[in-house]
Amino acid sequence: MPKPRQACDTERIYNLSEFQADPGVYMDANIDTALNWERVAQFHLIEVIALWEGRLTTNHLKAAFSIGRSKASEIIKSYQRKVPDNIHLCSQARGYIPETSFQPRFSHGEVNEYLNMLHSGSIQNNHFYALQTGRAPIDRVQSLTRPVDPEIVRVILQAVREGHRLTVCYRSLSNPGGEERLIAPHTLVSADSRWHVRAFCERGRVFKDFMLHRFVGVPEIEGERLEMATPPNDVEWFDEVEMALTPNPALQPEQQQLVADDYAMGPDKTLRISVRAPLVKYMVVALRLGTPEQTRTYPKAHQLDLANRYELDGFIL
Repeated sequence: MPKPRQACDTERIYNLSEFQADPGVYMDANIDTALNWERVAQFHLIEVIALWEGRLTTNHLKAAFSIGRSKASEIIKSYQRKVPDNIHLCSQARGYIPETSFQPRFSHGEVNEYLNMLHSGSIQNNHFYALQTGRAPIDRVQSLTRPVDPEIVRVILQAVREGHRLTVCYRSLSNPGGEERLIAPHTLVSADSRWHVRAFCERGRVFKDFMLHRFVGVPEIEGERLEMATPPNDVEWFDEVEMALTPNPALQPEQQQLVADDYAMGPDKTLRISVRAPLVKYMVVALRLGTPEQTRTYPKAHQLDLANRYELDGFIL
């Protein structure tokens, strides 16, 4: 069965939580990347349905992509040529079912891919098992998002692409009304339901994060960035550190085992994940890792502990 995904990274967009970009970013490094986006999306759907419903038919593809049965069959055969050991036709099931050795190549193999697709309402197809009763038996807590001006994003991406600096008006807790800064952006970052831009700040001569929703007005391009502002000089960004997560030792032994099983920690009850150093603080928030005192006092609220906290103290707020 699929192995858990630890991280997903692109050159200029980095999503710390769930990487929700086009399915093409999911592709295994060993797969031919010459496929067009439509075919990648088709293969992605094949994997999601086969894995989570346990049965794929041409009807799924016909309804999803408004194509005929022969075209749907051709797509499935094409997928089998690319990934020969993932699905096979089962006459008893009257469809394609996943092999016991199934490994995702065009998807993450995570349940949220399937449930999010059903919950979005974008699929109205009674061939999906979960939709045969008319409405998907799914609901979710809506996360709070901050509104971001698309024009701000466009200008930032232009500056990243062309290696330019920007004049921005930025609001912060120390300056709620906003103040002008010169920054040179290099990466967009998604963390904790917010989008940031990682950029060199000329005022402090340091690389830091700026929340996109706190920009006032559209930034103005100010020509080429300084030599010291080029991405390779952001040494901390390219520093990958390990976070060693364990069950909170203040929990009862049986509770610790439950938490270890929740995160598939294995016999040593430790989950090690690699994270860019500047993103450690966001992971701490996302995983609800408390301070040492909070961890001891409220173990049920902070079920995970950061075993190597003191090694990473400099990266935690």
